[in-house]
Amino acid sequence: MGAMGFYLRVGDATTCGGKILTGDETLSWYGVAGALEGDLVTCGKHPGTYIILGGTSDTWDEGRRFAGTLDSFSSCPCRARFIQSIPDGYIRDDTPEERAEKERLSALIRQKEMEKNQEEAAKVLAEERDRNRVFAKSCLREDGCNNAGTEPEPHTNFPRMAFYQALPTEDPSDENDVPQHAQAAKKKNAAEEIPKPKKRSALYKWWHGNHEEMDYQAARAAAASAAHAQMAVEGASVLGLIGGSAITSGTWAIKLGEMAAGLGRVATSGPGAPIAAVLVGMMPGRLNDGEQDFIDRMRLEQMREAPSRVRYTWETDSQGRSVPHGWHTPPGKDAVRVRKMAWDNSRRAYTFTTEEDPRITIIWTPDSSGVNAPSNTGNQTPVRIPNPVIVDPLPEETRLEATTSPAPEEKTFADYILILPLPNIPPIYVYLSKPPVEFLEVGLYSDFEGRSRQGELEVDHIPSAAAVKAYYKSLHPELTPKELRKLSKRVAAIGVPIEVHRNNSETYAGRNTAEKINDQSYDLRKAADENFNFEKSALKEHGATEEQLEEARAKLHQINESVGLYTR
Repeated sequence: MGAMGFYLRVGDATTCGGKILTGDETLSWYGVAGALEGDLVTCGKHPGTYIILGGTSDTWDEGRRFAGTLDSFSSCPCRARFIQSIPDGYIRDDTPEERAEKERLSALIRQKEMEKNQEEAAKVLAEERDRNRVFAKSCLREDGCNNAGTEPEPHTNFPRMAFYQALPTEDPSDENDVPQHAQAAKKKNAAEEIPKPKKRSALYKWWHGNHEEMDYQAARAAAASAAHAQMAVEGASVLGLIGGSAITSGTWAIKLGEMAAGLGRVATSGPGAPIAAVLVGMMPGRLNDGEQDFIDRMRLEQMREAPSRVRYTWETDSQGRSVPHGWHTPPGKDAVRVRKMAWDNSRRAYTFTTEEDPRITIIWTPDSSGVNAPSNTGNQTPVRIPNPVIVDPLPEETRLEATTSPAPEEKTFADYILILPLPNIPPIYVYLSKPPVEFLEVGLYSDFEGRSRQGELEVDHIPSAAAVKAYYKSLHPELTPKELRKLSKRVAAIGVPIEVHRNNSETYAGRNTAEKINDQSYDLRKAADENFNFEKSALKEHGATEEQLEEARAKLHQINESVGLYTR
């Protein structure tokens, strides 16, 4: 394709500030003489007059070519070009050389633009992948895809996992109860009790080797490690591996914070108490396997929450056993709290205390306690580890709060990603089960969610959930059924035997008539006393004392007052 130029006339300027002085009067451009090759021109930077050099190739006048912007320039030292003042123009065909050069330049420009677009696209993709990094995802999601799963998958499709259960600590009142592995290990491995090897001559060592001394030093090192571990987990329950592969070396333990067995409390981890805490641990994705998809340790250390495409809960099956269950978690429901374990000088170990009630302290020491998970843990709520653990899509109607519940519409999480301030240990995802419900334990009904009833207990609303719904409905007619259902869980409740709840509760099933619900909604304090009195005799038959029952009644009222159901 050719280029377009314009004809010139007297008075047209040069690019250096000069102008055309002469032209052909017989060639008029809008009443002004047209300029031809050889006409005079001045220079804006140098004195004197100069001539127009060059002209169009196909337009002539008496042997001289027309002056044009593409073909003409001044003979002045500036070699200035001309600036047209009229729109009349011409097309000049490119020479083969010019066409080749233009094609080369066009190809170069296209290549540069393509490279630029590729760089921008790669930058956008890298930024998007960087924003979409996750702690863990399914191996079925290819490199660059961090979407949540939509079909059930085995836990083996995700980073490797370990399942732990708290082992009982020593009960000095009963030496024939559950085997006391931690204490046995402590006594057995005491360094001072390890016999020293016999002194051997150099000839003996040369002939037989120095294995006795090496074994002795190894035994002392193991004993010292066990002693350090025992100090670290003092008063706590060591976690024994019951499934999967260990998430780290060393010893893990847990301790419930300032709890005591009895009314309104959960089982303590102190001597002789039943332990039901179970923990699932998961390592992050490998950095060398789709590393751009995973959040690295440096980023995690700067975060308070991190997304994960899988999260776990402990559920209770129909037989009262704790069972781990995984969930595909899409954006918006994938945020796992990230916390750092801190050094505890008194224990000489790293610790972290959970943020939900009851508070649980997780302890880790690099030393080995020498404790192995026994077949008999003494636990009242046995744990069943399916093989594999199934990871299901998260139900649509789900809330994510501080506790977990097996009901699909109430699925919640209380998990963490813990960071140990040590260079060779990657961040670890953990989820602790809650302790089982205890006889006469009192609390908000919502706080009992996700806790095993041990196959023996049920949790009874005091007053009934139906009465609480009716109460809120009368105060706020605009509330939706979903909002009322949520409010009905913010009521005091008590752990009672199944048969007491079903046979003696004033408001169980069909006994809670519409008339009774309406009447009790007008005076919830009175309703709470009536509901409790109906069960009181039956609870005494199960071993409750008058003092315990009245203490429970007081706490029921205290909780209901605290949530605004009624006042004193």
